[in-house]
Amino acid sequence: MIMNGRLTTSLEIEQKIIELQKLLKLSTKASVMRIALGLSLRSKTDPRSEYNENNNDHRGATYQRVTITGDYDELYRALLIEQLDKEVSDSELFPELFNSHIARGVNALYDEYQLKGNYDKILDSIFKLI
Repeated sequence: MIMNGRLTTSLEIEQKIIELQKLLKLSTKASVMRIALGLSLRSKTDPRSEYNENNNDHRGATYQRVTITGDYDELYRALLIEQLDKEVSDSELFPELFNSHIARGVNALYDEYQLKGNYDKILDSIFKLI
């Protein structure tokens, strides 16, 4: 069951999402966020230690939870809980934990694109990272 909820990105993360969507030729910003979540989940640390929701300026875009998770809400929930290795409340999970994972992943993806410099190299890199 998908719980209601909205997530608002910071202005910096939103700008990077828009740029990555164009650079990676993805049809939606949600696609960028899903890749970012996957990249962030590779780390065993809690993303909130790096990207705390309290430091989010909330000047980016607002997304419905279903826009990001689609039919796979329970899968995303399980992946985030597994990564933390502890149960979390739904309010802690979304938007707080999701937003922190998206921020960390978007920054990693953006840095990787800056390093690799072109579409083919970044795609190879993404597949190797995931």
